[in-house]
Amino acid sequence: MCAAVSVVGRDLGAGGNVPAPLRKTKDDGSPYTRPPDVEASIDALLALGRMDLLQRCKISDSRQPDYVRSECILHFVRLAKADNNDRHFEELFKILRARVRRALPAAERFVEEGTNASVPTSAVQIRDEVVFRFQELLCLDRAGYEERLDYFEIKFDGAVANLRRTARKKAWRDENRSDSLTYDDETSEPTKEVEDAFARLHPLSTSKMDDPAYRLRLDAAIDSLPADQRRVIEMLLQGFQIESDDPEVTTIVKVLGCVEKTVRNRRDKALATLQAAFAEEPGS
Repeated sequence: MCAAVSVVGRDLGAGGNVPAPLRKTKDDGSPYTRPPDVEASIDALLALGRMDLLQRCKISDSRQPDYVRSECILHFVRLAKADNNDRHFEELFKILRARVRRALPAAERFVEEGTNASVPTSAVQIRDEVVFRFQELLCLDRAGYEERLDYFEIKFDGAVANLRRTARKKAWRDENRSDSLTYDDETSEPTKEVEDAFARLHPLSTSKMDDPAYRLRLDAAIDSLPADQRRVIEMLLQGFQIESDDPEVTTIVKVLGCVEKTVRNRRDKALATLQAAFAEEPGS
């Protein structure tokens, strides 16, 4: 984690404050804005003293009436750089880091929770990459203002999912870089199967993934898939293999109890639907 920065700022216990607006803007120049309920929660929490705020943030059960949403905790972590109390920042950061891990799929949480479950090596890599990238964003914000964190104040779990997708693609590339079946033996070029897979994955591999608005649309498109297809896509994004010769590896086939052909059919139908959905949008 980056070194804490001590700067004198406003007292968090002083009432009458309103949450500072986000600075990131959309393509049309309009500013990003927090959902009204997040804005209202931050406004109410600004009236609390440090200890009361910390105790509220420690509540992990979202069903409790005093539960504080992750979007709000992040706001106060960012606000703490203007607070002359490094310990307060560190306590809030620990809570928020735990929320990042909780937002990850089970396959990436098991190791952190100390279970003996067998998980793919890529899942551990993905988890570590997500936590590292999030901490990196916080360090940049601590030193100045990191606009990419604004999206986390709008949809925290969705923003973590975006980090996970980026980490998943990196893990996939690293894994397949050493896979001899990925390339044609005679031409050393990617096989047609791999090229077709990239074509089908266009909505997930496009450079637009850096655009939070695009990711919101992608999340919505994935959520609209039939449950069986959505589950396959989600597991692929989490780092699971469809099938493996290693009996110790947790695969999609094993988790879903389907034959490999069924899983691949669901994947292909889901990717075709996603590709068609984005092909209908202007500029896609």
